Amino acid sequence: MLLHLAGESIECDKCEVIARKIVPSSPQIDDILGRVIKYECSRNSSTENLKELVPKKFKHKFSSNLDLGTILKADSIYIITTQFKRLKLDIINKTGRHKASKGTINEYTFAEIKYPLENVLNSMTHRKALK
Repeated sequence: MLLHLAGESIECDKCEVIARKIVPSSPQIDDILGRVIKYECSRNSSTENLKELVPKKFKHKFSSNLDLGTILKADSIYIITTQFKRLKLDIINKTGRHKASKGTINEYTFAEIKYPLENVLNSMTHRKALK
């Protein structure tokens, strides 16, 4: 399943992150999860659920998608994870001209879309106008 809208989110035990710019923050304390690290991913970001939560119940946000293989695609995504080990990033070819950073988070991850892709929003409004 592919999710595009602002506020849509996933929760998983293993997540793949691809973005042109990934910025980590300092450790923070969350009421539910305890100590976490927050990442800001921008410029054509995507995250994919590689391993479902066991048991399959939300921890951070009630409306999060928990299904295996769910992908978030957006202009900007923020991630909260319990993994304190530094995220190892590899450089990949994302588009013909631009490179991107790719990494895998191997612990609990919550990812939510901050800003959707502009072309997706334009396409959705154009479809509504045609009906």
